[in-house]
Amino acid sequence: MPYLALSLLLVVLDQWCKAAVTTALGSVGVSAPFLPGILRLTLVHNYGASWGILSGQTTLLLIVTGLVCLALLLALLMGKPASWLGRLSLAFILGGAVGNALDRFLQGYVTDMFDTVFMNFPVFNLADCCITLGAAFLILWVLTDEKKARAKQQESSRKHWERSRDRARADAALTEETRREFRREEEHDDVSDR
Repeated sequence: MPYLALSLLLVVLDQWCKAAVTTALGSVGVSAPFLPGILRLTLVHNYGASWGILSGQTTLLLIVTGLVCLALLLALLMGKPASWLGRLSLAFILGGAVGNALDRFLQGYVTDMFDTVFMNFPVFNLADCCITLGAAFLILWVLTDEKKARAKQQESSRKHWERSRDRARADAALTEETRREFRREEEHDDVSDR
């Protein structure tokens, strides 16, 4: 449940940030300095998805986002994935997706405000940052989980080989012991026959 609490916190922060910037800047297109040389605040209403794709397709975007959020929520409620990093990535993605979905549902558009100064990049918001960070965590989790799975497979193969080797040694020792016993019995029979 702490991962769902994190998602909720991210949604609250995203909505607060959007409300604060909307109040401070007032109207679309207005900019104000934020981090000189890096970011400025520019109020933008995005009627599409990332980079404005699917502009005007609010219903489709809400349906897709709703399904994704439901899948993420169910996964987190079921404790999936088992890794904390996997759950953290889903929590960040869920928080960002819900933050933008709330905008679309309540306003018909997503409020964006972070405008990069040092490069030409679409204006984005805190929810977008959460989704991006969650995706980065997800990639990191997949890469580390794959490495762990490979190491586990190698360890399993090594243990199997060691068990097979130990069985073969035990069989060889048993066979040698059986031969010795057979020789003793033959010697005993020979002594008894005299």
